[in-house]
Amino acid sequence: MKLRIKGDSIRLRLTQSEVRQFGNTGTITEKIHFGQVNLAYSLERKPAGYLNALYTKNHVRVFVPAETAKNWIDTDQVGLETQVDLGKGKQLSILVEKDFQCLDARPDESDNFPNPKLGRKTA
Repeated sequence: MKLRIKGDSIRLRLTQSEVRQFGNTGTITEKIHFGQVNLAYSLERKPAGYLNALYTKNHVRVFVPAETAKNWIDTDQVGLETQVDLGKGKQLSILVEKDFQCLDARPDESDNFPNPKLGRKTA
């Protein structure tokens, strides 16, 4: 699972096996190690509610309601996206996506989802 943070936005990208794991277990977690400290980030299924994120104790947690998660896992739907009001005119943008193979050849992307643009000619 890839994590991208820029300003008030967070994006998670999952490979095919990670999406399967999330579907089977309801959670997937990764860690970035910084010497004695690490930052964990996870995607977690919850029974109901809405797409949301929480940061506590060096852990970024993105929550997806079960019905929304099932639809995303079981279909060709590429991503889940929302804007969370943070107050004072600020919003957190959350995006969870299936990770596609790049159009340019890269080392082993065999677990990434097939890119829908592969094989298509662009103008």
